[in-house]
Amino acid sequence: METTNTLLLAEYFTASGYLDRLLFAFTEMERLHYGPRGKNQIQKLLNDCSIFFTKEFAEFELVATPTEWAQFKTQLKTYHMVIETFVKAPFKSAKKEAMVVNYINLIYRNCFEIHNFVMESTNLEIQYPRLGLIQEENIPTITMAEEASRAPLFFLDEKKLQNYGDDKSTKNSPLVFLEMKREEKYEFYLHKGHYFIAQKNYEEAKTHFYRARNYKETAEVLTLLAWSYSLLGEKAQAKSYCLRAVQIDSQYGPAYNDFGNYILAEGQVQESLRWFELAKRAHNYQNREYPYINAGRAYVLLKDFDQALTEFSLALTIAPHHHELHETVAKLKISLEKTQPQYSTTTETRGPAPLNS
Repeated sequence: METTNTLLLAEYFTASGYLDRLLFAFTEMERLHYGPRGKNQIQKLLNDCSIFFTKEFAEFELVATPTEWAQFKTQLKTYHMVIETFVKAPFKSAKKEAMVVNYINLIYRNCFEIHNFVMESTNLEIQYPRLGLIQEENIPTITMAEEASRAPLFFLDEKKLQNYGDDKSTKNSPLVFLEMKREEKYEFYLHKGHYFIAQKNYEEAKTHFYRARNYKETAEVLTLLAWSYSLLGEKAQAKSYCLRAVQIDSQYGPAYNDFGNYILAEGQVQESLRWFELAKRAHNYQNREYPYINAGRAYVLLKDFDQALTEFSLALTIAPHHHELHETVAKLKISLEKTQPQYSTTTETRGPAPLNS
């Protein structure tokens, strides 16, 4: 009983949290509810909820839907509190589970419409719900191109919830199983994103990294999202995702390195060196030579060739098989010996690197 209630409560919070994010963007950020289509969208959400509660609870009466947003918020809060209290009630009932699942799916149907309205009307990016037990509905009439530019329709399968809730084994418990599935999906979409980067299909790469983030939000996937945005020329978004990655994991080196690269490209050479230093000190960094190479590039731009040589040489001790770096160091040494500021720098290096590097 406890397991089923816990799962049901987690799925309810996932759905209601998704709706809250959408409504905040819809009303507070963009004020879309003031237009005719926006008013109809909010009206539909409240009508659906009113009909649901009138059907499921005798004490609720179908009343005229409020027309002011302040009333909307109050009414929605009341509905959510009733459902949350109902889910937390310490009893197991198939009727209870079916009712809550139906309400969750009601939320997702409205989220589908609201999210696509927001995507059509604004440039806002709103995080999808974390996929636990919920699935994406297959819509046969949607083409692949349309699917990439539309929010998915999520739903919760009542039978799946019951199956997981009834499983008493520790090894196959629903929570353990869900964590394993999240990890598998996370890795799958991460690898697909890298594949599309290699194919120079950066938009598709971004989509797959974003899907990976739905399963598990890590500094790694946020930095990869930043990378895909940078390749699409959206540097502001790229920097924003790097900063979010640092907030999640202050020891994830690639986020510092990549942020340094983005501001270096903008001409903030001195400031970029501070970020490369942070990347060097981070504990979690597989390709530790990258911030040294990029610091070397920054010092070259500052015409401090001695320090640039030091940075490139340190990078070479970390990655002795980096052939291009060997050439850069050799040419820089020759240039310094001739006291002529002629040089050839290695190409920009970012992190994390592509697969298997």
